[in-house]
Amino acid sequence: MARKALFLYTHLSTFVRGDLAILSGSFDVKEYQVVNTPKRVLPWSLLKLALFLIINIRKFEFVYIWFADYHSFLPLLFSRIAGKRSYLVIGGYDICRERRYKYGSFSNPLRSIAAISSIKMATTNLCVSNSVQRVIRAIAPSSRSCVVYNGVNTDLLSYPESSAQDSSLGGISSSEILCVALVSTVQSFYIKGIDRFNSVAESMPDNNFVLVGCNLDVFMLAGVTPAKNLKILPRLNHSNLKDFYINSKVYCQLSRRESFSLSLAEAMSYNCIPVITKTGGMPEVIGELGFMADGDNISQMVSQIKAALTTHRSDVLRKRVLDNFSLKRREESLLKIING
Repeated sequence: MARKALFLYTHLSTFVRGDLAILSGSFDVKEYQVVNTPKRVLPWSLLKLALFLIINIRKFEFVYIWFADYHSFLPLLFSRIAGKRSYLVIGGYDICRERRYKYGSFSNPLRSIAAISSIKMATTNLCVSNSVQRVIRAIAPSSRSCVVYNGVNTDLLSYPESSAQDSSLGGISSSEILCVALVSTVQSFYIKGIDRFNSVAESMPDNNFVLVGCNLDVFMLAGVTPAKNLKILPRLNHSNLKDFYINSKVYCQLSRRESFSLSLAEAMSYNCIPVITKTGGMPEVIGELGFMADGDNISQMVSQIKAALTTHRSDVLRKRVLDNFSLKRREESLLKIING
């Protein structure tokens, strides 16, 4: 009989989908989505979750949850009462507080209690970077944690000969300097550093910049005028996004908060030269490769991007991702922890 696992999440993001596929390959997984938007539905969702756990928690060998938040508290409490193992993935927002932008679980007192209680109750906290683990050790020193990096699904990626030239593939314009960020709110606009990326574009009018995944309306809501040399595109499917990675020489991630950055790792897998802010887990992703800048220093970002533009693309970028951040590597690590 297959071993049963309960898998909980609020949104089926790329990260969540990847882990769900990994666990489903080895366990009989019950998938449970806790609906938390709009906010008014959360109490009813938690009540429904409590009833489900009362009836079913003893059926599962272990519980696996993405993010420490309101939705993680009850499953971890019931797991502890029932003597079941529990694994809590700490993704970043669940352990941070950006008061200015009201971002992170710790920006709300009640939410922070749910998050830190969840961290303390989990059998093991699975941190997506060393940066995240350092925070966990500071706020809950007695809790057990380990680092399991997020993974790029290299099986879905094709690696033709990389090009640093500005060209066009299939009618989709490419760029020299690329940023990929899913941005639909003013909050995410600033957390992802889109205002910084826009300022850099304004400072480099002779270069082409492309931002993929952003809603143009957010610029207006934030009171920011898009740079004339910045092309803004909505979210693209991977087959279209791949063309931008292939033809963009430089990839920028100028975030204020970033626990890992899967898009950064994906860009590096296509040999894009990374330029990042010294934030969270991003320095761990690029290692000794690429360029870093102070997030509050636009002129330094511009200088680093100009330096990146004069650097030759190299397969060492791709190799770093394949060696350290593949989905296969994450699968091996997760299964070793769970089966250990």
